[in-house]
Amino acid sequence: MKFVLIALLLMGGTAGAKELAHPKDCDGKFVQLNLPDKITVVLASSQPLADTTREFGRALYGWQGREEFRVIVVVDLRKSLGTLFKGWTLGKMKADLDEEAERLVPWYRANKNPGNPRGDLCGIADFDGKATDSLGWGSDEKKMKVTVFGKNGDVIWSEMDTTSPKAMQAEVRKLLGEPVPTPSDAFPRKSRILLRKG
Repeated sequence: MKFVLIALLLMGGTAGAKELAHPKDCDGKFVQLNLPDKITVVLASSQPLADTTREFGRALYGWQGREEFRVIVVVDLRKSLGTLFKGWTLGKMKADLDEEAERLVPWYRANKNPGNPRGDLCGIADFDGKATDSLGWGSDEKKMKVTVFGKNGDVIWSEMDTTSPKAMQAEVRKLLGEPVPTPSDAFPRKSRILLRKG
């Protein structure tokens, strides 16, 4: 009887757990937010958070290009005019990712990756909030949220209102070791990976 009770409790806990969304990215591909065999950092963004998200993204450059590492940006657009112009919004995000890929080439080479960064870049236009909600991030578009998934798909670290990328970097460092130093050919153009008003 005791075993049956424990089994029922475990089943109830599993059934009640919220499953992660599998949204489409701006390139039209379905995305698994907790990729198997990869350390995945999922960053929040929105119009108010655009500059902060770029700062957090730059803080991860030293690991970009490692096979076991990926960054995903989820842009909460529920309160944005972008919901009225979805085609334009997706096109803008794709163009910004194209530019970001060029910026990441030196970091990829420093991490001994000869590939094109563009295939690894992932931006999700979260028009309906399903991806944001499945991550448990809430609806405050002004708070910077970060979730780090381990190689087994479990949450390793998460912060719902962070102001500095240092804690995030410390977690990634524990999982992947030291980042490569800034390559000599890395050019300091400002990233426009995320949507801006304009």
